[in-house]
Amino acid sequence: RSRGLGDVYKRQDQIPDNKFTLPLDARELALYTRQITKNAKVFDLEIDASLPGQLRATADRIFFDIFGANDLRLDKPNEREERFKLQRHAVRLCTVLLAEIDMAKASYHLSGKRCSFWGNTVRDIRQRCRDWHESDAKRAKAL
Repeated sequence: RSRGLGDVYKRQDQIPDNKFTLPLDARELALYTRQITKNAKVFDLEIDASLPGQLRATADRIFFDIFGANDLRLDKPNEREERFKLQRHAVRLCTVLLAEIDMAKASYHLSGKRCSFWGNTVRDIRQRCRDWHESDAKRAKAL
């Protein structure tokens, strides 16, 4: 069972520079998305059978891309481009996930509070991934 995103933000408060927690936080987002979408009372498959799976797949892919990019070396040119590609893809997928959350809110009548929390979490991860990519690009120029 996931600890929940509340625990992630408590941990981030304890770590002043949270760029190192991005893969863990992306994992928590994927787990939180799974937790929300498995609620059959909210995500009624008769309304839309495919959207819950799309939400899970997008959140999972964000995690996998961030995790994969983090494993690639910036100082190795053959790995650098793949790292950049995965970072950019994770950013784009965050935007897709925001659109899917918006669709889910309209389709399933999710609470505004839940969607706000979920969306803010995605936006935070997207911005941190952008910042990470920008920082890497600057570091790569210095190599």
